[in-house]
Amino acid sequence: MKYLSSIKGSKDLKKLSIKELREVIAETRALIVESISKNGGHLASSLGAADLIGALHYVYNTPYDKIIFDTGHQAYAHKILTGRADKFHTIRTKNGISGFLKRNESEYDVFGAGHASTALSAACGIAAARDQLKENFKVVCVVADGAMTGGMSWEGLQNIGHLGTDMLVVLNDNQMFISHRVGQLGKILTKILTLGTVRDAGKKVELFLNRFQFWGKNFIKFAK
Repeated sequence: MKYLSSIKGSKDLKKLSIKELREVIAETRALIVESISKNGGHLASSLGAADLIGALHYVYNTPYDKIIFDTGHQAYAHKILTGRADKFHTIRTKNGISGFLKRNESEYDVFGAGHASTALSAACGIAAARDQLKENFKVVCVVADGAMTGGMSWEGLQNIGHLGTDMLVVLNDNQMFISHRVGQLGKILTKILTLGTVRDAGKKVELFLNRFQFWGKNFIKFAK
């Protein structure tokens, strides 16, 4: 690989041009596909977040600045770009690197993320501790739209808003889930989101039918 073998962390990424950064991300995706095809794992979430992760490490001063990921399997690119590219082929194998984020594996792995909806609360706690200790590092939380269906995510957002602490929440909204949404809250929110669209469509249809003097008005009356 032309660039990836020399990338050990944020400082190395910052030496690259934007064009070179794109090449690094392309090489990162290729390595993810090659390794996960052999060992198993999560392709969609990790490939979808690759550009985002590259941009964050390019802009922020990690590991001093803290990036917290919700669901560790979206962070494969994070592992590769923080000095583990040469070990990535061992992911999810005996004595290999972990399929999730692991604090004792790298100083870049701030939070041991596994399952969904836990990162916002963790990031809130890290930011609050920073404020108490009067430190000045940045805190970034990367959370996918699927994880926002979990109650703990809403609890975390509530606390973040209440504390007013300085942190960035990045919503990776790819509009995809592993399976269909379930539960009453999801149904209610879907109705709220679609109600305006349905009403607007109904008004447009009614305006169109009113153009037809006789049968249009009768059709509207029948429909109502």
